[in-house]
Amino acid sequence: MSQPLLQLEGVTKVYRMGQVEVPALRGVDLTLDPGASLAIMGPSGSGKSTLLHIAGLLDRPTSGRVIWAGEDSSSLSPARLAELRGRHIGFVFQTFNLIPTLSALENVELPLLFQGERRGQRRRRAAELLSLVGLADRKGHRPGQLSGGERQRVAIARALASDPELLLADEPTGNLDSASGREILEVLRDLNRRGKALVLVTHDAEAAAVATRVLRMRDGRLLEGTG
Repeated sequence: MSQPLLQLEGVTKVYRMGQVEVPALRGVDLTLDPGASLAIMGPSGSGKSTLLHIAGLLDRPTSGRVIWAGEDSSSLSPARLAELRGRHIGFVFQTFNLIPTLSALENVELPLLFQGERRGQRRRRAAELLSLVGLADRKGHRPGQLSGGERQRVAIARALASDPELLLADEPTGNLDSASGREILEVLRDLNRRGKALVLVTHDAEAAAVATRVLRMRDGRLLEGTG
């Protein structure tokens, strides 16, 4: 049996606002295998995005353990955590987070630039990824010249730049019309079929149907769903 890609064990997260403690996660356990697909559903404020940030090593839990491919993240240095995020985890957000002054190609290149890839290699890789998401003919366009669906495709291509094992998508269709949303979901489904593990946070049942397993969050607790 293969080693789990990601494990959360008894994870809690408490935010302190002055003298008040606000629990966002309450003892979450989760195991994700390589190539698996999981959707997490729940209302706003249920802890979905907090869980995704902790799973993606963007934040540390208040208590509990986050284990990435056998490594306990609590014992890792900031440099090692940054390396794991940069090379093994791809992030897709609702708001795209593209740089408006750069072309689609240049936006996709950015992670590779930070990793020290040579310009020619960066350009070839970025062009390949834009072709993969159906934007080969839009690589010279800036975000303001693209539709919402096209911008999200660019964001997905950027998330794939370092060939990560895991994609974390936080409401990736939340700012899109229904037709564009369905196109993005098909892109994510295809990437999962190609072997990328996928965790999708959403409040939309149609989006959740991309995954083979659905869990629900309520009041910071992860509950069984369907699939």
